[in-house]
Amino acid sequence: KIPVVGVIFFQQNILVYGAFALVPISWFILNKTPLGLSIRAVGQHPEAADSLGVNIVRIRYFTVILGGMLSGIAGASLSIALLNVFQQNLTNGMGFIAVALVYFGAWRPLSVLSGALLFSTVNAIQIWIQVKGINIPSDFTLMLPYIVTIVVLAAMAKRYVRPPKALNKPFERGE
Repeated sequence: KIPVVGVIFFQQNILVYGAFALVPISWFILNKTPLGLSIRAVGQHPEAADSLGVNIVRIRYFTVILGGMLSGIAGASLSIALLNVFQQNLTNGMGFIAVALVYFGAWRPLSVLSGALLFSTVNAIQIWIQVKGINIPSDFTLMLPYIVTIVVLAAMAKRYVRPPKALNKPFERGE
């Protein structure tokens, strides 16, 4: 048994280890495989990908379905594996932070992980502040992760982070 860190590293749910494993796996797939090249091409320039024979609709459906499945697993993990309870508004707006993490990480899995660790640390600090009884209003401590998210995104606005060019744009095959 390793004091303090043993609990942190070795007593987690299997889905936590799976989430950490997904980071290098997704990086490898996106950067070192033909599928990843197709996914990135469809996100940046679907017309060019289409001219090379990439099935744009199939790639987009695949990525949306995969993202939905992973989000569902994350939600199930939160309610079943970690808390053993379901209640309304269980995530308390953490989806906002998840979307912000994608911008923070500039659509790169390893950078998104570093952002996730930052925001998780801030969330743990706000819980620690409440548990220790530090004289800070609980409403403020609950807002802390969201305040940090807004501050970080505002600071990053100076560093232009470009989303994929075809994000939220429908694809229509040209003749």
